[in-house]
Amino acid sequence: MVMDALIKSSAGQLAHVLRTLTLATGARNPVPPLSQRLAEAAQLLLRPSTIATALLAFIGYRAVQALFVSPLRRVPGPFLSRLSTLPSLFAGLTRSTNDDMIRDCEQYGSVFVMEPRKVAICDPEDCRQILGSYAFVKTEHYSNVSFMEPNIFLTRSAELNKQRRRQLGPALSMKGVRKMETSILAAGAQQLISKWDEAIENSASHKARVCYFNDLTLISFDIIASLGFGSVHRSLTTGDQTIGQWVEKTFALMITQMVLPIAKSWPLSGLVDYFLRDDVDDFFAFGRAAINMRKLELAKGIQPPADILQQFIDAEDPLNKVRMTSSQVLTETIMMLLSGADTTSTAMSWTIHILMLYPEHYQALIAQVRGAFSASDIITYDMARTQAPLLEACIYESLRICPVSTNLPRIVPKGGVTLKSGHFIPEGYSVAVSTAAANYHPDSWHDPHRFEPSRFLPSNPQCEANRKNLMSMSTGVRGCPGRHLAMIEMTTVLANILNKYDLELPADAIYTPLNKDSDSLPRIMPRTNLVAMIPKHPGRDCNVIISKRKDYL
Repeated sequence: MVMDALIKSSAGQLAHVLRTLTLATGARNPVPPLSQRLAEAAQLLLRPSTIATALLAFIGYRAVQALFVSPLRRVPGPFLSRLSTLPSLFAGLTRSTNDDMIRDCEQYGSVFVMEPRKVAICDPEDCRQILGSYAFVKTEHYSNVSFMEPNIFLTRSAELNKQRRRQLGPALSMKGVRKMETSILAAGAQQLISKWDEAIENSASHKARVCYFNDLTLISFDIIASLGFGSVHRSLTTGDQTIGQWVEKTFALMITQMVLPIAKSWPLSGLVDYFLRDDVDDFFAFGRAAINMRKLELAKGIQPPADILQQFIDAEDPLNKVRMTSSQVLTETIMMLLSGADTTSTAMSWTIHILMLYPEHYQALIAQVRGAFSASDIITYDMARTQAPLLEACIYESLRICPVSTNLPRIVPKGGVTLKSGHFIPEGYSVAVSTAAANYHPDSWHDPHRFEPSRFLPSNPQCEANRKNLMSMSTGVRGCPGRHLAMIEMTTVLANILNKYDLELPADAIYTPLNKDSDSLPRIMPRTNLVAMIPKHPGRDCNVIISKRKDYL
């Protein structure tokens, strides 16, 4: 009945407009000028009643199409998400995507509608099916970036991705990253120790308040910048944050082109260039100079250090002996900074935050680390992994509870896909692999909202299965290529922090073990979407009071 009324109303309005445009006949009805007839028709079309009627008719049409015609009509999900992409866009701009995914998965199940032609995938088995095949290509947004060459992170080409992984694989393997551990320690844990020791020594109380999110972000930039550009970078201790600013502007330009390709055209391009382009050009010029300098040193017979820059220059595809050009080396190095620095530092921040919320796990970890190492030790990755396995378990569990990645969108290939739930998703539709919801999926994780590091201890019979179900660093053919670098950085930095310093929450902390959520678990500080899923108020919520452990002089 409602639909009939809407259709009749719309038809009546349209008939009225058509009558206005129809030529009158007879001497007593002279034909008005064309301009007058068009103006009267436009006036009718722009009437609020006409617009409202047309809008209601359109909504009614979309509702009927979504509920009775769409191939996704039997997939559960929010009603408004079936009608428009706006709810999804609004949520991504204003809320934590990961929180939304976890909540919606709990309400609707392993598969639910996000947009009229897009579903979210939450079951780890479905996630592995989609991420394990090149048939599910990235969405078109990745092709919109035009200011840099195609690279391992942005390319939608399976062949280019395969070639880059063959070329870069040795450098980013655990064996390759271990060769760089001395530099990782120098720019990471040792630089942080120097900064924190100085802060404590300058304090009358022998304690210092630090924002660990800011400090960890800076050392993460310094680690990759030092390895990728062949020179020492120490933004944490020198205060020179130029590279960090370049990374911020370059990432902003990349996201702008991905989401708003019209920004590449005049006149918006001029506005974008005014705010971003100079810094981006300076960043690329800096990188080109570093590559040219390294090649000049090689020509002179100077022995190169073991770093990312040299390994990328030497990288070769074993199948056809193809090597990367200087421009390709530059692009891959810059993308390592864009995709790796913020994500790794944010993961460390979440780990510290959660340990502060769960003092029993913090104390157990402190006891294990300090039982294995003296206060003067600089702990390497192998030392921490073999003598303090609880630390790696805490890192993995933190990555599960607070993954730094959000959704991984893919396009369904020809023939469609049938998911574990039995729902069929047609070809051409999009699926968003939700790392957060998969990490909380009740079929894979018992009491998923609770921080429980024992899930990832080698002594746990489910340890390997749990690691397989952890989606925080993606999986399959497009798994995170920098995961080994990230693990070495996180493990060494956190091991040395916990070994040398006592951490406590400040008196004004909002999120403490006593601040409980509806499940009677410690409430995690709010998060938001940026480069990574970062704390929403790091300056307020990411503070600790540090002091030296008693035997650390």
